[in-house]
Amino acid sequence: MTIYESVLAGLEEVRRHLGQTLLSLLGLILGTGSIVTVLALFGGQGELTQQFIEEVGGVGTIIVSDRDEALRPTARELASKRLTYRDAAFLKARARSLLAVSPGWARNLAYRVADVSFEGQVIGTVPDYAFINDIRPLVGRYLSDLDLRQRARVTVLGWAYADSLFGTAPRALHQLVSIGDRSFRVVGVMEREEFYFAAWSGNALAYRNRRAYIPITTAQTLFSPDDRLSFLTLKARPEHGAAAAETEVTSLLFARHGVEDFDIRASGQRGSEDQQFFLLFNFIFLVVGVVSLFTGGIVIANIMLASVVERVREFGTRMALGATAGGIFTHVLAEVVVVTILGGVLGLALGTALTGTVAHFMQMPAVVTPVIAGSAIVTAAVVGLLAGIYPALRAARLSPVEALRYG
Repeated sequence: MTIYESVLAGLEEVRRHLGQTLLSLLGLILGTGSIVTVLALFGGQGELTQQFIEEVGGVGTIIVSDRDEALRPTARELASKRLTYRDAAFLKARARSLLAVSPGWARNLAYRVADVSFEGQVIGTVPDYAFINDIRPLVGRYLSDLDLRQRARVTVLGWAYADSLFGTAPRALHQLVSIGDRSFRVVGVMEREEFYFAAWSGNALAYRNRRAYIPITTAQTLFSPDDRLSFLTLKARPEHGAAAAETEVTSLLFARHGVEDFDIRASGQRGSEDQQFFLLFNFIFLVVGVVSLFTGGIVIANIMLASVVERVREFGTRMALGATAGGIFTHVLAEVVVVTILGGVLGLALGTALTGTVAHFMQMPAVVTPVIAGSAIVTAAVVGLLAGIYPALRAARLSPVEALRYG
C-alpha cells in the first residue's frame, strides 16, 4: 500500500468514526487553538513593544543609573563619587561608540503659579536629551546650549503641567512659573505624549507629560550641592550597536570609578505594569495549550492502540498477501498524521475565532499570520507523528500467523 493509499485509508477511518475521531482530537484541537491565540497575541504585543521602544528613544538608547548602595560597602565603593556631570563629559570625549550623551538630574520640587500649586518632577538636562528621546515642543522651543552656558532660569513644561498651571498648555509660553521657590520663564511646552498597550490600559507615557525640563547647569547651581547625576541617557552609533556601546561605557566608567557601582539598561526595558500583565496572561494561555496538546497526543495514541487491536486480522491478511512490516508501519502512521492534521485545521479555525474574540473584548492587537497558521498545522503533524509511532510499531511487529488466528 502506498502512502497515498494510506492517506485515503486514514480519511476513510475518519469518515467511518467521525464522532469518535472528533472526541479523540478534542485535546489537540483545544491545544492548537490556544497556541494559535497565544502566538497571535504575542505578535501583537511584540509590535506594540517595538513601538513603545521607539517612543522612548528607539534601539540603541541606553540608560545608566547609580546602583543601589551595598549594606557593607567596600573602601572603593565609599571612595567613588558615583555618577557625576564629569562622567558625562568624559564619555562624550572618549566613547567612540556613542552618538549622543545626555546627563540627567531629577528632583521633586514645588510648582506654583498664582493660587495653583503642587509638587512634581523636575529634570535637569541638556539639548541632546530631546534628540535621543525624539521629543518635540508643542509651542516654543527646547533647551539650548546657550541656556546651559548662561545657567539660564528657563524651563520647558510637560503638557500636563502646563495645562494644570495655566488652564491650557499653549498659554504657558513666555509665562513665569515658580519651581522650588525660584522663578523660571517658560520657553516651550512639550507635545502631549500617549501610548497604550491596550485601549483600556493607562497611558504608558503619562510620566513624560508630568515634568519640567531645566538646564542641568541651572539645576545643579540652584538645587544641588555637587554635580551628582540621577541618570545618564546615551545613544549608540548605529554602526556600533547597543551591545558594543554598553561594553565600552562599562569599561570607561569602571576605569573612572574603580568599581562597578552603576547599572546599564536599554531604554524601555522595564516596560509598564500592563505589559507585565499581558506577558503573564499569554504565558498561562501557552501553558494551557501545551498541556492540552500533550493530553491530546496521549488520547490519540490510546485510540490508535485500540484501533490496532481491532484490526489485527486486517493487518495479518495484508501481511499474508505480501505487505511488509515497513508498509504496515507507514500505513498506520499515515492514518494518525491525517487525523491529527485534521485536528490541527480545526484547532486553527478555533484559534482564529478565539483570537478575534479575545482581541475584541480585551481591545488588544492580535493577528493570525500565515506563519502562525503554518506553525499550527506543523505542530499538529508533529504531535501525530509522536503519538502514532508506538501504535504503528505494534502493528508492524504483528506475526501474520498469529494475527490471522486472532478473534
